[in-house]
Amino acid sequence: MEQNAAVLWELGKLEDSIKRIEDHVKTTPGGDSILALYIKKYKEEYGLEYGDETMKKIERFMKWMIDAGAKFNKIRMKYYGPDYRGVHAIKSIPQSETFLWVPRKLIIAPQQGRETEIGALVKKSGVKLSWDYLVYITIFLMVQSHDPNSWWKPYMDVYPKNVDNFPMFYTEEEKSLLKGSPILVHIDSEIQEIKEEYENIVAAVPQFKQFTMEEYMKNKTLVISRIFYVRIHGINDRIMVPLAGTLISI
Repeated sequence: MEQNAAVLWELGKLEDSIKRIEDHVKTTPGGDSILALYIKKYKEEYGLEYGDETMKKIERFMKWMIDAGAKFNKIRMKYYGPDYRGVHAIKSIPQSETFLWVPRKLIIAPQQGRETEIGALVKKSGVKLSWDYLVYITIFLMVQSHDPNSWWKPYMDVYPKNVDNFPMFYTEEEKSLLKGSPILVHIDSEIQEIKEEYENIVAAVPQFKQFTMEEYMKNKTLVISRIFYVRIHGINDRIMVPLAGTLISI
């Protein structure tokens, strides 16, 4: 039992190895101690207790990606704290090796936001937008987060909910520590720009009120922090990529 579990562990399938041990723990001498060892390893590797609900969401997200055609077998996600995650290598990755491949159906581009009902209304209104690709990706994500039956739900379940570590969301006490720095002016300018943009969109498309200004600001900030600039079929575009965004967001 321990040998088979160890093989699964080396393959990065720690949960499977624990389940295998659980199936045999009562009939195997020393099974309890082996199980305890692997549960300890689980906490060390993933940052969460075995069976934790947050870990279950992460596992569902990873399975969702694999089922959709994503390929990765040398990395795993680790939990550091609320909305803080990172991606760790579980095997040696040679230089130039592709360790993460994500199919087109998992890539979020501005066009998907334009094709939503609310996105189409925003586009039709002709309202002036700053960096419209950011706006439409933001719209797409907000639409998915409001839809409990969205195909993207596994991704939205692990999408950050807390943005307190971004300057625009600093408390007054935190801002006071930056007194004298030009960043305070930049923060106020960014906040004002997003507020005005939100108000302009609502004025042009009243249905946009289904999203609050705070929600819009939070989601647009997250998009800015995770976006990739790419060239697809000769056309420049901006995209978001599940899991790959985690590699650059911590």
